[in-house]
Amino acid sequence: MQTDDLIAALSGDLAPAPRGMVGRKLATGLFIGMAATFLVLLFTLRLRPDLGTAVYGAAFWLKFAYTFALAGLGLWLVERQARAGANVTAPGWLLLAPVLLLTSVAAMQISAPEADWRSLTMGHTARVCSLLIVALSFPIFAGVFWAMRALAPTRLTLAGACAGLLAGAASATLYGLHCPEVAAPFILVWYSLGIILATGLGAIAGRWALRW
Repeated sequence: MQTDDLIAALSGDLAPAPRGMVGRKLATGLFIGMAATFLVLLFTLRLRPDLGTAVYGAAFWLKFAYTFALAGLGLWLVERQARAGANVTAPGWLLLAPVLLLTSVAAMQISAPEADWRSLTMGHTARVCSLLIVALSFPIFAGVFWAMRALAPTRLTLAGACAGLLAGAASATLYGLHCPEVAAPFILVWYSLGIILATGLGAIAGRWALRW
């Protein structure tokens, strides 16, 4: 049997994937992972006691918007990477938007008269913030990797990095329900560091965890 004949025989009965299958699979994995992370947060770190009043402040929503935007773009990147050969240029460039916006707000806060740049940047939880974001991202990692293994990623390191970005940003969003820090310089440095670390872990893990 010729090679072309063998390929035709193996692929002859293949049918297109059901419409929306990729989105449903990723949504399921992400939901399960985030639910598990939320339960871990709820029963270990706990929600911040003043959450009911904090949600009325613009600073709380700035933090939420930053991490949620990165998570949304991370999900878009993961969805692209789950399809063999899909282009990731657009969501990749859009990642700069929330970073630049938060950077501008952080610069204004630091440059304000009598601003204490050290306090704005270090807050009270700088030592643990990034590490907790990474730790809380593990259940989300598991859910996203589970979904991606059922799909068709081909660039495994990049796909793993995108999954790490999504897991880290989603974890940071949930962590914000516990963390009392709202200063833009703090969020820019320590929340971003946690997300970057999760992205790096995803890139490393993706090489073997997403192998077909």
